[in-house]
Amino acid sequence: MKNLFLITFIFSLLAVESCSYVSYTPKSKAKRLQEQPSILIFDRIVDFRIEQRGWPVSRQDFISKGIKYYEVFDGFQYQTTSFNVIDSNTMDFYFRDHIKDIEKEKRTRRTDINSYNGSVHFYKENGKFLYRIKMR
Repeated sequence: MKNLFLITFIFSLLAVESCSYVSYTPKSKAKRLQEQPSILIFDRIVDFRIEQRGWPVSRQDFISKGIKYYEVFDGFQYQTTSFNVIDSNTMDFYFRDHIKDIEKEKRTRRTDINSYNGSVHFYKENGKFLYRIKMR
């Protein structure tokens, strides 16, 4: 019983202290969908895989292969992207640091733990490349 009280007390103390560094802003599903990247980007990543016979390893690698790849990132609202190639048929694409989140962090000097970010899982099924988007 004493250990439970001690753990609860320490957790509460840490939670109160962290409030000056982090925040939580509730975001509706509609807002998340609104900030989701264009599906055209994901279609172009599949096109890249088919035409180049391999997944892109970075944003620079992707946009350097032609104007149709460069154009889809024009106006992209996320500052950080990463490509995690698993094998020739599977890849994960991560995007984070949305412009709105960066502006809010500069203004409030707090990191929002409910920031706009997400991932896309690319995979091959029945001879076709498909993808599944997950906004966090």
